[in-house]
Amino acid sequence: MSHVPIVGQHDAENTLGLATEHLLKTMVFRTKDEVFVLAALPVSGRVHYGRLARAAGVSRAMLRQAAPEELSLLGMEPGGASPVCDRPDVVTVFDVSVTRMSTVYCGSGRADRTVKIEAQQLIELVGPKIEELSS
Repeated sequence: MSHVPIVGQHDAENTLGLATEHLLKTMVFRTKDEVFVLAALPVSGRVHYGRLARAAGVSRAMLRQAAPEELSLLGMEPGGASPVCDRPDVVTVFDVSVTRMSTVYCGSGRADRTVKIEAQQLIELVGPKIEELSS
């Protein structure tokens, strides 16, 4: 769905009127050797960096959150990070709780577009690693 540009949970809930339990956030990380790692989890969750690093097959010391300007290398912009990425060198990890979600709203790559999709369809589309990421 198209809308005014948003950034974060507050905008999704207050500007778009979306319910917290249906919001899926995607966090973008990058390793020191420039591999991107996408972590998708419920918007209220906090990613446990050690668990994410293990799931992605990298050491925790190698993992850092990507800078906003680095998102453009994935064809994304701040406020629109998406769990869907067609680059073969990107590692995508979903928190196990996503498997228990129904309809989710997630980023499209753009801050002015949000995707509405069934969580199971998204998992089938992306083919992510599924691990316990939340702390």
